[in-house]
Amino acid sequence: MRYLMILEVSQKQAYIFSSNKLKDNIRCSENICQVTDPQYFALIAKKAGVAFLEEANLVYSGGGHTVLEFDGEEQAKKFAYAVSKAAKQDFPGLELFIKTEKYNDEFTPGKNLEELAKALETKKSFREASFVQGSFGVEKIESSSRKAKPLVQSEKVSDDQDKDKHKHEYVPAGYQMPTKFEELGNSKHRSSFIAVVHIDGNAMGKRVEDLRKKYENESWESYKAILKCFSESIDQQFKASYQEMTERIAKSLEHGAAEKLDLKKNYFPVRKIILAGDDVCFVAEGRIGLEAARIFIEQLLQKSNAKAHENYTACAGVAIVHQKYPFYKAYELAEMLCSNAKKSIAEYGQEVKACAIDWHIEFGELTDSIEELRKNYRTADENFLELRPYLLWAEPDVLKKEPIRRYENFKNFLKQIQQEKFSYARGKLKEFREALKEGEVNSEYYRKSNLLNELAVTGYEGVYKELDTSKLFTGKGLEGMTFIETSDGRKRSLFFDGIEIVDTFVPLNE
Repeated sequence: MRYLMILEVSQKQAYIFSSNKLKDNIRCSENICQVTDPQYFALIAKKAGVAFLEEANLVYSGGGHTVLEFDGEEQAKKFAYAVSKAAKQDFPGLELFIKTEKYNDEFTPGKNLEELAKALETKKSFREASFVQGSFGVEKIESSSRKAKPLVQSEKVSDDQDKDKHKHEYVPAGYQMPTKFEELGNSKHRSSFIAVVHIDGNAMGKRVEDLRKKYENESWESYKAILKCFSESIDQQFKASYQEMTERIAKSLEHGAAEKLDLKKNYFPVRKIILAGDDVCFVAEGRIGLEAARIFIEQLLQKSNAKAHENYTACAGVAIVHQKYPFYKAYELAEMLCSNAKKSIAEYGQEVKACAIDWHIEFGELTDSIEELRKNYRTADENFLELRPYLLWAEPDVLKKEPIRRYENFKNFLKQIQQEKFSYARGKLKEFREALKEGEVNSEYYRKSNLLNELAVTGYEGVYKELDTSKLFTGKGLEGMTFIETSDGRKRSLFFDGIEIVDTFVPLNE
């Protein structure tokens, strides 16, 4: 009799980001990877005297969980007991849920996996304990997270895996791997921001469902091979995109960007935290967070799944925060921003293919939702200060609907300010930012009375809209705009985003 087992780590974010130390975040992320690694399973099974072979027992690993199969119920029970016991000993505070179900021959392979996932969700919703084990008073306590260190740890997965650990950190040749936030390139007198970047693939659940429907009549062995190929392709291609991103950033650093950052001892200004399937999180020097996310998605767009044969799309959320900001809250903010970017794409229509990015600079506020956060971005006349989220890429039909809210426009306008194409003092631009909050009429008055018309004319006509030269030499002059109605029917400021981030942005151009 075939029995299916699903293993999933719950409350991953709370476990990973419980500490404000970068090295602790990395270690916790690696713990999650290890506890669902077939090599770890094989080691624990061997010690417990339970038969386990990756080739025979692994169905697939992806989507935040691992699915295994066993020939009998007793073998499955022994394995579940051995792994859960070892995980408790090796990784205090980590919640590992395991659920086993008998394979139903009357169901399709896809239906069996669907029922297994439902059973796991039911188990998670009826936890036997809603508390965590505290300290017994004899353990060594982690000072940064107040968690107990394990008294006894099991053997390493393998010497080869330990030797290869740093190969998967994706740090370009010639650079050191940062282990502290301050090593990312922050300067005490210039910039103390870090960027927490969360990237998530679009409509991945729908892709799995489409795959299930397409191959629902396949045999179990064939369906298992299809799922394994699908999940491995996602994992490999997202990892490849991350590595390519680091290589492109390294080239940009060589071509001048490094001079604008305060890189010490040649530390690389980006560090991976989560890179599992389509779930990506990394931290970067605050001024290059947006550009790093942009480059990652550009690389991802060039790839297609080996089994589904579809190109990937993804959205990014970038939380730009001070080093001392609670890291768990920063990650939550990045997740919310990513979700908001996905929501903005859905407004263009069902099944639209596009990539978007949203970001926020933290100035000390703690909020529980994007809606609450963006209340501070409303003008006195109920217009919107922000153009965010921006489209990084979209199908032609979507771009026709939204000619304004494009990342390339935002970046071009920002570069013009930074290169001082507009000969305005930074103080005057920041005064203009405050005038924008007072609404369209007051900001127009401020713009004209302070001779900022060139900003609106060149910004709108030259960046956000193609320059219309038909009015030249007619005496009418070119039209400048400060607010514009976007495709969602709302009036938004063209310039607030650029002025707000002007001191916290370094373009990455190779």
